[in-house]
Amino acid sequence: MIRILDRYILKELLIPFFFGIFILTFLILIHQLLRLMELVIDKGVDLLSVGQIFLTLLPSFFLLTIPMAVLMSSVMTFNRLSNDNEITALKSAGVGFYRYLRPVLFFSVAAALVTLFMGMIAQPWGGGSFKSLAMKILKKRASVGIEEGKFNGTFSDIMIYVESMPTFTEMEGVFIYDVRDQNAPRIIVAKKGILLNDPGTGAIEFHLLNGSLHAQRKEGADYQHVVFATYDLRLDLGSVLQGGNTNLETPTYREIKKNVEASGGKDLRALRLLSEFYKNFSFSLASLVFGLVGVPLGIISGRTGRLGGFTVGIGLITLYYLLNTLGDYLITIRFATPFLAVWVPHFALIPLTLYLMRAMARESYPKFLQLGNKRP
Repeated sequence: MIRILDRYILKELLIPFFFGIFILTFLILIHQLLRLMELVIDKGVDLLSVGQIFLTLLPSFFLLTIPMAVLMSSVMTFNRLSNDNEITALKSAGVGFYRYLRPVLFFSVAAALVTLFMGMIAQPWGGGSFKSLAMKILKKRASVGIEEGKFNGTFSDIMIYVESMPTFTEMEGVFIYDVRDQNAPRIIVAKKGILLNDPGTGAIEFHLLNGSLHAQRKEGADYQHVVFATYDLRLDLGSVLQGGNTNLETPTYREIKKNVEASGGKDLRALRLLSEFYKNFSFSLASLVFGLVGVPLGIISGRTGRLGGFTVGIGLITLYYLLNTLGDYLITIRFATPFLAVWVPHFALIPLTLYLMRAMARESYPKFLQLGNKRP
């Protein structure tokens, strides 16, 4: 049965939690929203497809923002209770520190389960749907895969540079480096070109105008130079997408482990995929630990004013993600396995949480967290 105190604290936690989810997700999405707007304005992608892309991206963002929102809500809740002397009133009524933790533990476990759901189910679904959607958009409008003024490696073994694109299909200043035939790489240069899609066959065609083709076999001295008025380069999207991977499903844990073992632990891409899999559990545990550590941090920061909660929360989140980046670096230099590297932030966070909880239970306030303390 949920008691009045539990309901009161849960209510206090939920409001800043949902507010934090909204704000943090919006802040992370701003950059992506600008890119999505570019798809509509510069590439002519329809709004329905852009809306679907937006929905498929949300689970991966929630995986990051839920732990942050849990910490912010826990710190802000107990910051307010401490600042308004409600913690003091509860102590006077004989309510101890560990009693506050019961609703927070319930809230944090629920958030950890939601985070785990986002990582294990929602994010793979979003990733698979995103790839499928990207393939459909590319088949309808190939210009999405080409940015003017940049070397584009969207298609495997083909590098494309386009100086400018006056319309969605017209190209000016085209440079194509084609190494699909490793023994006879080709360079194609054209003043202008038209990009054509064939949604029925999934192929795209570069209709090039006024250019030249240069090819030379690696073995022998055969050199081919062709000047053309028109030249058609046809690409099958199913075979030339980057990496040659047309499988839209997210690889399973067994498949990733198999790739890592096959490369003898040297395939960095497979190691990173394995790390991302373990991070689903790491972020889930972060939701739980952030909720608990927020209680002592909120009470202590409440003694320095309401803004103290924001400062401590942002500082701890920054530290957590810096340590997370350190873990990624350790994988890159092959200093730690993916399993060990993802737990690097928790090696610091969990001992800090246990220390602060024990200190608060003894009503001992660590001096290093009392900068600006207004109370005796």
